[in-house]
Amino acid sequence: MKKLLLVALILGAAARTASSQETYSISAGAGNVSDLTAVVDVSNAKTCERNSLAPTCTQAQVCTAVSAPGGASCTAAQARGANVRIFPNTQPGREEYVTFQIALPKFNEIKADILARGQQQLCKFWTTATQPQKDALCTSSGQAAGCLLCP
Repeated sequence: MKKLLLVALILGAAARTASSQETYSISAGAGNVSDLTAVVDVSNAKTCERNSLAPTCTQAQVCTAVSAPGGASCTAAQARGANVRIFPNTQPGREEYVTFQIALPKFNEIKADILARGQQQLCKFWTTATQPQKDALCTSSGQAAGCLLCP
């Protein structure tokens, strides 16, 4: 029964939703700002070149080149969605770069690892669970008793 409780807790943790929105920030010294500026410049140049444009292309040019939603007037979100964002070389532009190119991808990678670990724990338990325990997990996950949660 302890194992069943552990699996239920893992599944519950994976299904939790945020109850509020939070904002996080980090401080960057002059050296880091200089390095980040170079990183953003190289990223922007690669985006332009990947789309057969000059390395100093504009957001409008690259959005037009890939027929991004909004065309030459595409928004930052539309450009990110089309994977063609040219990040402004300003503090807000660098912050956007850190958020969407560094923090969010790493966060999603870690989140996927958590879900994979939960699945591993479930499969480990599944091999030793009794049929009533398996049926309880099936029904608690919205499936019919006798389902196969772990092959």
